[in-house]
Amino acid sequence: MGKFATFFKPVGLALAACALGAPASTALAQPEFAEEQPHASGFEIEPAQHLPLISNIARAEWDIGGQRLQKPSNRVDIQIVQPPSDPLDVMLFHFADPPGAEQFPIAQTMCRSTRGSIPVELSGAFAGTPRSPASVVPTDSIRAGEPLIISIKAANRNLDPRAIESFDIYLTTPTGDREQINIVETAPDSGRFVGLINTAAVPPAPVQGDCVLSVKRGETFDITVHEMGGNAIGSAKVGILIDPFGEIFDSADGTPVSGARVTLIDIATGQPAEVFGDDGVSLFPSTVISGEMVTDSGGTVYDFRDGFYRFPFARAGRYRLLVEPPQPYRFESAATPEQLAGLRRTDGLPFTIVDGSYGGIIILNDPSPVRVDVPLDRPGAPLLITKSASTAQAAPGDAVQYRITVKNSDVLRSTGQITISDQLPGAMRLKTGTVRYNGDLITPSIEANGRDFSVEAPSLPPSGSALLTYIAEVRQDAQPGDALNLASARDDRGTTSDTVDAIVSIVRDGISERFTLVGRITDGGCGTDPRTAAGIGNIRVMLQDGTYTVTDSDGRYHFEGLKPGLHVVQIDPSTFPADRAPVDCAQNTRSAGSNISRFVEGRGGALKRADFRARKVAPRDMKVAENFHKPEILSDPEAAGAGRDWVTGEEPGIAWLFPEEEHNPRVKALRVAIKHHAGQRIELSVNGKAVNPLAFDGTRKSAD
Repeated sequence: MGKFATFFKPVGLALAACALGAPASTALAQPEFAEEQPHASGFEIEPAQHLPLISNIARAEWDIGGQRLQKPSNRVDIQIVQPPSDPLDVMLFHFADPPGAEQFPIAQTMCRSTRGSIPVELSGAFAGTPRSPASVVPTDSIRAGEPLIISIKAANRNLDPRAIESFDIYLTTPTGDREQINIVETAPDSGRFVGLINTAAVPPAPVQGDCVLSVKRGETFDITVHEMGGNAIGSAKVGILIDPFGEIFDSADGTPVSGARVTLIDIATGQPAEVFGDDGVSLFPSTVISGEMVTDSGGTVYDFRDGFYRFPFARAGRYRLLVEPPQPYRFESAATPEQLAGLRRTDGLPFTIVDGSYGGIIILNDPSPVRVDVPLDRPGAPLLITKSASTAQAAPGDAVQYRITVKNSDVLRSTGQITISDQLPGAMRLKTGTVRYNGDLITPSIEANGRDFSVEAPSLPPSGSALLTYIAEVRQDAQPGDALNLASARDDRGTTSDTVDAIVSIVRDGISERFTLVGRITDGGCGTDPRTAAGIGNIRVMLQDGTYTVTDSDGRYHFEGLKPGLHVVQIDPSTFPADRAPVDCAQNTRSAGSNISRFVEGRGGALKRADFRARKVAPRDMKVAENFHKPEILSDPEAAGAGRDWVTGEEPGIAWLFPEEEHNPRVKALRVAIKHHAGQRIELSVNGKAVNPLAFDGTRKSAD
């Protein structure tokens, strides 16, 4: 029987098969072998190829008659292919500590740079950030310059449940950057591998292997993770936030305001804050000028657009903005967020108005950008104000109506909220419930002295105007002389008006300035001596202004305190007994041929007399209604139509509602109520003269 030997020649990665007639043997060619191995082991290993291939050839040798013979077998090739694997779970995090933040340790991350392995360190705004454990939150967006935390769940890399393991990955971005870091398991057998890398903005152009991942602001892209063999094992989408900024703007129209000096103040120290640039390391000025260029300590230039300011990175804490506006602007603004809601930034979006917009606290508790837009107030063109009174002369107890017109003289800008202030003279006091703004009742703020008051009014549009009216009463103890009333207006953006005045002369009417009218109505006609004639009682006697009185049982009447001048006194014939009628016995110019009226002219301190006579006549037909009941006597306000519901029960149409026919006013002022259609306007005149607009008391609208 011959002697047999078997040899195998693996190529690439090879496992030897057992030989014919010989004990089985096994050999493993390592992939890093680059040279053919010696034949002492019975194997030949060729250099590894890109696609591993196992080729197996058996060779038999035998001796016959002293001659060695041999014969190779056929060749068997086995192609090695990468087993399919699902992409690994890749998540991105950033440092933050809000409620509910996730906690896990981040071991020292090593970066494989062109200079060798170097640790990834946190510096600048992120120096001292805890990592054992780190407080993080998942994110799909970061800022250029902010550390990026990569978490990969890779159970197939968790080979030893008793050890913390690690492996290298590559990070690639569309900017052309490629960085290699070593990620470390968070705990034995956790299967979660975490690492971090610093980021920087493009430009400048990325440099591969500098251990800084270059990203482009405003873009959203996939960061792809590769393992050492070059295979992509996962990716995560991330957006790079545009630089955080605020805009300084005009609170009236939203236009940007450049030239404002803005300082970030650290509330903990009360001093300017430590600020870092885009790279999170270079020092950035704590004071910037809106709309101007800034250069950080690393030489990076930041060119701000009109009205813009920016502080790229600051440590977590509490801050506020100190804004020193250019003239003539003012900070903090008096405009409310509601008043600013209709304005738009230069990018077309609404302004971000927060407490910090008015110098309040700004809380930075994570690297996410905090936008704070800042309104500034600029006074507009002066407010124009005029004031007038309904009379130039008044006596104690008289009511004086005042009219104040406020106009915005600026043809381009609206005003802020307007405050109208009025200082009544000591001789007058405000009648509450009479203050109206553009016809609507409003409640003023009245000072403790009961005279001075102010009214808050909405802003006026360009060239807009408004009307304020009210009634003041002359005090009973008012002294004769000029009563000076002062009024002014201002808005909450610093715009003011001149102070205007209205003068009313106060006149005190003593007995020497007034006269008294007395008289008597007697029976018996013209042939009876009035001194002995019987008087007729319950006869109504009236003056031309509606003032009236009723004769007593002896027919006497009187009017006191009449102003000097010509007056008309008249008796009401309807109040005479049915068989009596007035008669003119004097037959002079004082009666002007009238049986029922007399002209009376008096001077101050005078006592004037106007008598009337009556004669017997055929009884008039005076019908008395059956079951007649004396009507209820109305109070003065009721008789004047005060407090009535003018619309309930009314049908649409046009009508004169008050005063009714035969209405006899009790005082010198008369209320008038007109029913009309919606959209119609009422004009009222007395004896052809338009009624003073101050007398307008408003409109009541039916609910239907």
